[in-house]
Amino acid sequence: MNWIENVLIIGGISLDIFAAMEIEGAMLAEVKKKAMAIACILVTILQLGFFFGGYGICYKLSECGLLEHPDWIGYTIATVVLTFLGVRLIVKAIRREFINESRSEIKVSKYISIIAVASLYTLLAGSAYGLIGTNILGIIFIIIICSLLVVIGGLYTGYHFGFEKKTWAYVIGALLLWIAAGEVFYTQVFPYI
Repeated sequence: MNWIENVLIIGGISLDIFAAMEIEGAMLAEVKKKAMAIACILVTILQLGFFFGGYGICYKLSECGLLEHPDWIGYTIATVVLTFLGVRLIVKAIRREFINESRSEIKVSKYISIIAVASLYTLLAGSAYGLIGTNILGIIFIIIICSLLVVIGGLYTGYHFGFEKKTWAYVIGALLLWIAAGEVFYTQVFPYI
């Protein structure tokens, strides 16, 4: 995959975390730099860990020759996962969950399940990348940058504007994922059909 597809995929997946951090930021009396740094580190580690978990398993499967046409399978998995992730984000945008609003300190542990669920999608994306055999150095850089941007951006957006912008994060994330899915399908899957 090219770098634009990589940015669209990782960015789209990360916008789910942006929305969770925006909700957290809306509840803060003040943004504490130490807590924000811990959240950035935790999100980055989770994203990288889940990505490399999926990447490692599927890379070994393709290296051992257990799968016929691992590239095609990887691109197909990427297309399906990206499409369903986009649908999931749109459903979250439409559903507009009720949020009990009260001022508090940032509690990353409270949102760890939301971050872990988003990281499961990173695991699936890592699996697709493992089958394709993508160069991972660029992906590491993209994951680190996206993780930092969504945590910091989400906290400050929530802190200054409340949590109502999360709907736009979901919609934009879905659009990014669908654009990436269409690009991958058109350039990589469709020629095999």
